[in-house]
Amino acid sequence: MTIALVFMRIGLLAFGGSTGALPELERQLVHERAWLSSQAFADSFALGQLTPGPTLLMVMFAGQAIAGIPGAVVALFAILLPSALITSVVTANWARLRRSPWLGPAQRAFSAVALGLTAAGAYTLIRVAITDGRALFVAAIAFILLWRWRLPPALVILLGGASSLLVGIVIGIA
Repeated sequence: MTIALVFMRIGLLAFGGSTGALPELERQLVHERAWLSSQAFADSFALGQLTPGPTLLMVMFAGQAIAGIPGAVVALFAILLPSALITSVVTANWARLRRSPWLGPAQRAFSAVALGLTAAGAYTLIRVAITDGRALFVAAIAFILLWRWRLPPALVILLGGASSLLVGIVIGIA
């Protein structure tokens, strides 16, 4: 029950995509409840990027660590349920809502909140994942590959993992 409540509450904060939920996910999973280490949290995000579908699939990693396969399933459904319900209600009432005078201001406000949450999520990832010079180097190369050559994120994650391992082997710290 605790797993469901924690992830449902976080699911309500996932404005602007899963990156916006990362600060609260990290706070709850790593610091408040100690369900994951910082490294396991960063790894779960990377795995979520590799899988097809929403990045929030990363919560299955935490759910599995807490309560096995049932925990993984509960975590996934719990984090996706709030947005699914909100989307269903808005869609069912869209004809009426889109004529509302507060729609424009509400959309602008949600956009600003989503931008702030996404920036906080990016900061969380940087703080959790870049722990040494090797990680900083790999992150810089990954950024360049994504920004300059627009490579698929899953490919960049695989290349980053392989290059980090290779660098560790070459300098003897892997």
